Amino acid sequence: MRIVVIGGTGNAGSAIVRALARRGAEAVPLSRSGRAVDGHPGVQADIVSGTGLDAALAAAEVLVDASNSRNPIDPKPFTIGARNAVAAAERVGVQRAVVLSILGVEASKLSYHRRKREQELAYLDSPIETAIIRAAQFHEWSADQFEAGSALGAIPVVLGGRLQPVAVSEVAELVADEALDPSGKRFIEIAGPQVRVSRDLAKAWQAATGARGIIVNGPFPPSMLDYLRSGANLTEQRKGRITFEEWLAQRR
Repeated sequence: MRIVVIGGTGNAGSAIVRALARRGAEAVPLSRSGRAVDGHPGVQADIVSGTGLDAALAAAEVLVDASNSRNPIDPKPFTIGARNAVAAAERVGVQRAVVLSILGVEASKLSYHRRKREQELAYLDSPIETAIIRAAQFHEWSADQFEAGSALGAIPVVLGGRLQPVAVSEVAELVADEALDPSGKRFIEIAGPQVRVSRDLAKAWQAATGARGIIVNGPFPPSMLDYLRSGANLTEQRKGRITFEEWLAQRR
């Protein structure tokens, strides 16, 4: 089965390509560079301009959209990009799509999340059979925040915020399962095994890395604080097994 993964060279996308390949699928990473992932040949296309999309999606039975925006204030991959991907998929006859999204985007006021919701709707409103995988924040999300702050001597945490961080590898396994053996569900949720407060994660990261810095309440935008305090990013539906501490140990 030929499955094209939009954003297939990114963090989540490359993990999805590997998970699909382990199951025997022809996993094809789509990106602007067209580079291969672990020996799996890529295809070159630009979802925002639409250049190369028809050729890249030709003969694909399933489309996985794991696209992301390198610039958090640039919504085009989730708005224009999603519409272009859907239109191209319809033109070449792709029957199914699996879209990687984020828990709670339908309730969040954060601009990034509102655009992710637009991405979801672009697929759901199309004739393409679509499943949306809504995941909690990846373990990398917290670690990246801590690393960036530590370089300045202050490790930022979300006051009153709760997270249920999940391993990218476990999300990728779920996406691959859904791509190859559809459940028929429109929305599937996944998060990590533990609900944690941000400060505890920061302490665990500091202990594992030996990084210096004072743990402080970070200057996060109000919409992000509201989101992480609301519980919209938590779920009991499906849980991974890898804790933040275990992920840190594996990373080392």
